[in-house]
Amino acid sequence: MTSNNNSDDDSVESSGSSGTYDPCNIDEEVLEYIKANDPDWNLEAFQITFNGGDHPNYRFDPLSIDWERENSAISESRQIKFLQIRDVQEDTDEHHSNQEERVRNTKAFYKAVAANRSIKYLTIEGNVTYGLEMKDTVAILRPFVQSNNKLRSLQLGQFTLDARTAQILASALSNCAGSLRTFGLNRCDGLTGRAMEKIINAMKVKSNITELCLDEIDIDDEVAAVLGDALTTPSLKSLSLRGDYEMRFGSISEAGMKAICEGLSQNTTLETLDFWSFPIGVGGGLSLAAAISNNSALALKKLNLAWAVQSAQLTPSPLGWAIFFDFLSNSQLQDLHLGGNNISDDVIPFMVECVNSMTSLTELNLWQCSDVTTSGWSDFFRLLRNNKSLRKVMCTGMLLDMSMIEAMSSTLCDGTSVESIFSSNHTLSRIEEPLFMLGFYPDIKLLLKMNENDDKVEVARQKIIKYYFLQQNNLHELGRMDLGLLPRVLGYVDKYEPTRLYEIVRAIPSLVHNNEETIGTKRKRKRRA
Repeated sequence: MTSNNNSDDDSVESSGSSGTYDPCNIDEEVLEYIKANDPDWNLEAFQITFNGGDHPNYRFDPLSIDWERENSAISESRQIKFLQIRDVQEDTDEHHSNQEERVRNTKAFYKAVAANRSIKYLTIEGNVTYGLEMKDTVAILRPFVQSNNKLRSLQLGQFTLDARTAQILASALSNCAGSLRTFGLNRCDGLTGRAMEKIINAMKVKSNITELCLDEIDIDDEVAAVLGDALTTPSLKSLSLRGDYEMRFGSISEAGMKAICEGLSQNTTLETLDFWSFPIGVGGGLSLAAAISNNSALALKKLNLAWAVQSAQLTPSPLGWAIFFDFLSNSQLQDLHLGGNNISDDVIPFMVECVNSMTSLTELNLWQCSDVTTSGWSDFFRLLRNNKSLRKVMCTGMLLDMSMIEAMSSTLCDGTSVESIFSSNHTLSRIEEPLFMLGFYPDIKLLLKMNENDDKVEVARQKIIKYYFLQQNNLHELGRMDLGLLPRVLGYVDKYEPTRLYEIVRAIPSLVHNNEETIGTKRKRKRRA
């Protein structure tokens, strides 16, 4: 495994060992390199799985390392930017036989982590690590949270939040370094309104914490009321209440959603709201859309409701969807996810009417809308003809047929006349579908590629030239074209389709013959002089 080149020397001397100890070579099963869009997050990822020796997917047990002796490998390393610690503890006779030693070693490991000042992303998953409870872990890491001025994200998950742990967390967050932006409690039991209030109050003290994640958690009405109150404060920019793939974790009552929506109706800073696979129900969806509609000062840009606006007992009717989309029609959303809900052919007209009126919307995600038929998808693309903002559509559950291809083609470029082409859709540039069948339709790919150009006047001009004037039946119209426009047409042909020049000359011989006579006359006059 090779390391990225760095000007800093991250190798450190290990006590009791010969030579240098390279923290990147602790074990290849543990360390791996990651590269992401975040320029600050492109170095080593150190992923620890406790008790991995007894788990078939994790053959390396980090407690096989004596962290009291080798702690400098963690505490002094400047290469480790992302640290994920997981607990998959299993009770075995071997573990009981050396439990005290393992607890001691685990504490030594966490103390080494606490001494590190380069880690930017820390995730800890697991309730107990060989007898070391989460409150003990948080207590050890409190100085780390408070003094690490590079820490940007702290995520804790899969543990029981008791009053003591909540108090320690609140204390750490209220005094955290100014770099911390994201705090998360994921799949956490025992979250009460009182505990949530302590955490929210700590976040208010430190307004730099702008992103809150409460994924895979059952939100009771008291917690929801606290969250609703938190949304009235000016600091929060992102709230995530995501569920899991199987929708086993994460729930909220209709009253709880109303409390959150009341806070949202007064919010001016929230930019992202994520309910992916978190069943807010029909009433919750309508309350949410109404809150967005009634708050003209809301800055919300991304709303994820995939697999959320329905439940096992109740799904929205077409009329319910019509009310929902009517609420959203004047919002300033830029990214909307609605996949996995029971959107059907009857809902498509309401949805597209809403999308066409949302002048800021650039991305629409409709993954796994399996209730939409081929006819519904054809209507969907056909109704997007006059849309001026949507750039990207993601959809699965559809099988392309010629009616859908014709609908896409007609929307992107209706070649029946110059006027119809000019009024076609010149904005939509990406259609993502699971089987990549669009690759078999080069004209659709070319039209989407043309739409990538931000100069929409030029997009319309190119489409008119290619799909109208250069069509065999319309070539003769070039002869009647204004002389100021004709050079642009010929310039396009020369650049993009030079093989068509011969067809143009055959259709309009005067383009060449008249010029030859004029040139010949000028030459004769020049010889007489």
